[in-house]
Amino acid sequence: MRGLTATDRHGRTWDLIAIESVICALLVTDTRTPTVMSAPDLIDTHGPIRLSPDRCRLSPGARDALVDVVDLVASEPETATIEQIREVAAAAHLLLGVKPAPRSA
Repeated sequence: MRGLTATDRHGRTWDLIAIESVICALLVTDTRTPTVMSAPDLIDTHGPIRLSPDRCRLSPGARDALVDVVDLVASEPETATIEQIREVAAAAHLLLGVKPAPRSA
């Protein structure tokens, strides 16, 4: 889908779509139970929700640089610096919407 996705408090992902002028949510992470509900019902039942646009928020240059670092860490981890590994981890935390674990001493 092109548009918005939402994550509910249980970690499930929903696609937000317009059906006859009503914003509806389609559950996409648990396909065993197909669920469609209005966006207000989603918020009331499973809220709060976190909205995530499908497009990248990085500038093209920053995105390309991050892709290069991710590729290096994935393909040749033994040659990656600690700072490059931390950069990839920070990007993953942002994508997942979680706070990084505290650094060990």
